[in-house]
Amino acid sequence: MKTRLLQGIPVIRLLPGRAVVLLAGVLILGACASNPSVDTSIPPLHGAAPVEQVADVDLLATTAEMEAFLERYILPYEDAQTRLNMLTLAITSSGVLGFDYDDTRTLTAAEAFKTRSGNCISFANMMIALARNAGLDASYQEVLIQPVWTSREDTLLITKHINVVVSSPRYSYVVDVSGVRISEYDRRRIIADLDAKTLYYSNIGAEALIGNELPTAWAYLSRAIDMESRLTDPWVNLGVVYARNDQLDAAELAYRTALKIDPSSASAMSNLYEVYLVQEDMIAAAELENKVERYRKKNPYYLMMLSEESLQMGRYEESIRLLERALKKKDDDYILHFAMAKTQYLSGETLAAQNSLHRVRELAPEKLLAYYSRPLHELVMEEQEKAKTEIPQ
Repeated sequence: MKTRLLQGIPVIRLLPGRAVVLLAGVLILGACASNPSVDTSIPPLHGAAPVEQVADVDLLATTAEMEAFLERYILPYEDAQTRLNMLTLAITSSGVLGFDYDDTRTLTAAEAFKTRSGNCISFANMMIALARNAGLDASYQEVLIQPVWTSREDTLLITKHINVVVSSPRYSYVVDVSGVRISEYDRRRIIADLDAKTLYYSNIGAEALIGNELPTAWAYLSRAIDMESRLTDPWVNLGVVYARNDQLDAAELAYRTALKIDPSSASAMSNLYEVYLVQEDMIAAAELENKVERYRKKNPYYLMMLSEESLQMGRYEESIRLLERALKKKDDDYILHFAMAKTQYLSGETLAAQNSLHRVRELAPEKLLAYYSRPLHELVMEEQEKAKTEIPQ
């Protein structure tokens, strides 16, 4: 069977502050190949508002509107290949259905169809529901790409990837609306509907965690773990919830559980290392330090943090070199470019600093354009004053 990749139709793991959260416009599920025995007891969240009850959802339920769409545009064609072609054409941004990618919204198939938007999970839910109701074979597919780092609301995000495989007797199409570049060498695997549902709950929990809504995050992550306890990401995110709630013993338990499931989980290792430092368990921290350091140096925002430390000590050349390494890993974030503009300005490289500020203005969201339109010396002074008043976390 031939396989075709439909690029340009929509597709995302997470980190907070100094802790690693795993989310997704896709939140990709952790490996569980060894099927370890896991203690699934989940400690309560202390001192929080009453935890909401997480309702069961049918991710793939269809509505009358969805059925009418299929009746009008897809089902009149008897040939399965034609139905597949018409469906994939319909969901492109210029198609009759259309879909706008929004990595902040995790929705069911019905919700995604109604709003014509959502993240990768939302799109996958909608596409699979429509395809199966059109008599086509459709499955969730995890793509094991290199992690992509982004930032949102003072949280570092590891972007991972999921898309959809839809098949007819003659062809198998990979349907993907994210614009993420997929190499032919990237490994792929089909995941079960239950894993996708676990992913849905885990992703809502991670989004709540980004907003520091700890009771909601705890409730959804706990539900994800109840459904499938042998996936690493919900455990890692739950550990971050506990850490933010000053329940370090519970956070340590969650991270250790994630590492029991997947001993190579760098995010769990990094977060556990931070817990050990706060607990002043330097022996345990030392055992993880080298592995964590290698992992973090792949993170452009960690390199930015090291650059800031060098800048504070007046080591301008070192600070710029670190930012150059960060920008080689990620050149499309205004935050990194502003760090470079500030460092270049303070080191006396004013022309280079203005060029970097120009790039900031090209990349910054519209709501921040007025802020970054100000003179660079004002921006740098304001950043320095802000740094003096910030309390280290």
